Amino acid sequence: MQSEKEKYVTLYNMLFPIWILVWLPTPLWLLIIPGNYLIDRLVFTINARKQKPELEKKFFRKHTWKLFLFGFLADFIGSILLLIPLFIPVPDGVAKHYNQTFFGKFMNALQFNAFSNFGAFMYTLFAIAVAGLLIYVFDRGVLMRTKEFTAEQAKRIAFWMAVITAPYLYLVPGQLFF
Repeated sequence: MQSEKEKYVTLYNMLFPIWILVWLPTPLWLLIIPGNYLIDRLVFTINARKQKPELEKKFFRKHTWKLFLFGFLADFIGSILLLIPLFIPVPDGVAKHYNQTFFGKFMNALQFNAFSNFGAFMYTLFAIAVAGLLIYVFDRGVLMRTKEFTAEQAKRIAFWMAVITAPYLYLVPGQLFF
């Protein structure tokens, strides 16, 4: 028999959302990091060559890694936005019927299938948009510091980098893998 002062700790979810796997050091990184770099390099090269066809491979080698790292930083900040609701404590009175509450349904959708809840879907799109905006701001800054591009050219390249390399992985339903 349990005394009144003892409390049970209940773990409701021991599975991580699929988008959190990007930040856990696993063999998956052997695919994610080079794949992400190659995509950034391809998008950067295509868009920069449209603006300045005379640029050489050496230029792209020198600057792509900066865009890549800032892209990862932007993805990380976007994933923090998705993590914030996961740290909101559940009141004791709600815990028993958590999955039936609006917030419980939102949280489950946010973690496993954003398409199953309109609020979770919109919040996930917001996190993707914030990460995309950060990619744009960071990349535009890097490109302006190279002094190879005009402000307008840097904006165009950064825009396409942001649109194409935004972290759409946040929308992949985790339940596909469980």
